[in-house]
Amino acid sequence: MKKRQGSKKYLFILLLCGISVMSYAQTPTDSLPGDPGALAVFNVQNMSFGAFSHGGSGGTIAIAPAGTRSVTGTVTALNLGVSYYQAIFDIEAPNGAIISITNGPNATLTGSNGGTMSLQLGSSSPGSPFINTIPAPGRTQVNIGGTLTVGNSTANPPGTYSGTFYIIFNQE
Repeated sequence: MKKRQGSKKYLFILLLCGISVMSYAQTPTDSLPGDPGALAVFNVQNMSFGAFSHGGSGGTIAIAPAGTRSVTGTVTALNLGVSYYQAIFDIEAPNGAIISITNGPNATLTGSNGGTMSLQLGSSSPGSPFINTIPAPGRTQVNIGGTLTVGNSTANPPGTYSGTFYIIFNQE
């Protein structure tokens, strides 16, 4: 009889071990769904000013939020197959959220053959602030233009210029 009691205790302990192993697994916290009211920004297209010539004294070249290009001073826009376009971001936010856009400081673009140019971010479409009317997971497209200040050929030798600009999208 004592042998049976020992077997029962062993079986009971085995069952407890099985239960504790099964109840040990938990859902990791990083797999929980995100905040449904959060704002998400996706970079769709970088800004490009296309090909242009700075002329004798330089000037500016601007890209509007609609993607049109204009120049001032002695800058000449060239159509050499190099595309120009505005920056495009997709915004995912709750329906009815008010989104404001704040441009960062002017960005410095550095040339592949030396020289720097200054990029000032411009207006956006839709304008800031705007009310999001597309519920998540749908996205609202935001286009942003900018103006590039171009120097003469000594200050800005021909080449490819690149840099980084900053924008703040704030959900109010």
